[in-house]
Amino acid sequence: MKRGKLNKTAKTHTLGWWKKKFWTTFSLYIRTRDNFTCFTCGKQGDGKGLHAGHMIPRASGGLSLYFHEQNVHAQCYHCNINLGGNGAVYADKFVRKYGQEAFDEILRLKNQGYTKYDIEDYQNLIEEYKEKLKEI
Repeated sequence: MKRGKLNKTAKTHTLGWWKKKFWTTFSLYIRTRDNFTCFTCGKQGDGKGLHAGHMIPRASGGLSLYFHEQNVHAQCYHCNINLGGNGAVYADKFVRKYGQEAFDEILRLKNQGYTKYDIEDYQNLIEEYKEKLKEI
């Protein structure tokens, strides 16, 4: 991660607060990137009607996959929550979109261990994804 000066706000918020703040920005980026369309069933939704769903769940993949753009796509509530991510359909569509090699890489990342971010990392990621949102 690119290192910069910690701003004054960083001193008043916890690492968890920054992680949540980044997730909000990242999730909006994912849903916008995917045109607010569920990756698994194709249902359209508005900003709050769709989630940013993971192919490899957060609990299994750690931070290396939690914020991985290929592992996260817009998903409707039904697919993400009621169907538990709709994993078989998700995996099939993933392979068709990105290829088997990318799928294998996601599985490799799942098994590599956990990535750790600090407050500066989250601050930099927030700025990076705010810029990406402007480009969409």
